[in-house]
Amino acid sequence: MSTATSAGATPSGASAASRSARIEAMAFVGLIALLSIAVLIATTTIREPPGSTNTLGARVVPYAVGGLMLVSAIAVLIGQLRGRFGHAEEGEDIDLEHGTSWGSTGVVVLSFLSLMLTIPHLGWPLGVTILFTGASLALGAKRWWVAVLIGLALGVVTQVVFGTLLGLSLPATGTLTSWIGL
Repeated sequence: MSTATSAGATPSGASAASRSARIEAMAFVGLIALLSIAVLIATTTIREPPGSTNTLGARVVPYAVGGLMLVSAIAVLIGQLRGRFGHAEEGEDIDLEHGTSWGSTGVVVLSFLSLMLTIPHLGWPLGVTILFTGASLALGAKRWWVAVLIGLALGVVTQVVFGTLLGLSLPATGTLTSWIGL
């Protein structure tokens, strides 16, 4: 009688771990599908003012996000049912020898907190410029003026897209910049 067991008799430790990982992956896909269905159902309860046919309504983005989440979950589920699972990562690409840079973390947090002061007093575009510049310099941007220009471009583009085209309330100017006349 042979001491070796057949491949189907008892699962080895590696195959049991692989089976566990596959069950977890399927459960995660199921959770994403349920969340996307919840988003789609909850979106139907968003009230839109009557006569708002000239602009995109408040339901457009939640419907798009919920729909894309559901399509993605279904696509991944089909792939998993066909046996295509991702490979486990061996490790992160970070240096565990170095600790947290609390200075950089503090500057990023202060950059985000600055929005509370800059939006009412300077307006959305300049507030975003300060946020982006502070965060990018804290995270290692080499040229400060490039960060300022990119931040200003992001602020102006988001102001035009969300404030002008979608009709959302983003103040173009604040109390200190009301002389600009936007």
